[in-house]
Amino acid sequence: MAKKSRAAETLKRTLRGGLSADINVTPFIDVLMVLLIFFLVITPIILFSFNAELPQAGAAASAWQPEEEFVLTLTDNHVLQVNGVEVSEEGLVTKINEFFTAESKRERKVIFNGGKKASYERVMRLLDLLKKNGIEAIGIR
Repeated sequence: MAKKSRAAETLKRTLRGGLSADINVTPFIDVLMVLLIFFLVITPIILFSFNAELPQAGAAASAWQPEEEFVLTLTDNHVLQVNGVEVSEEGLVTKINEFFTAESKRERKVIFNGGKKASYERVMRLLDLLKKNGIEAIGIR
């Protein structure tokens, strides 16, 4: 009963504007719970991280030269170009076979540039033609 009366007195004093010397630990416990949850979430990430062995820069890095790209462009006037040289659709197949020979170790990828006014049907036909001729990756600019 003494606790109820003490709590009632404290409440009355607080409502009247008096000072209270009691410590409110609820915000402290809330902060501790948030920190606990934070560390419970972070700990598995720290434990399961891995180290990557990065290559060292040296003579091999300076000898590297970028690979020549196969850039296919369809202009607004529906002109087809391979690396800036105008070709027909039949000539495109020939250019693909010349550029990606069996002896070359090039990755079979093509960068495709389409004009803003190029028709969707023509673009899709060209992309299908590339896939049929064994192009593994097509980047579209």
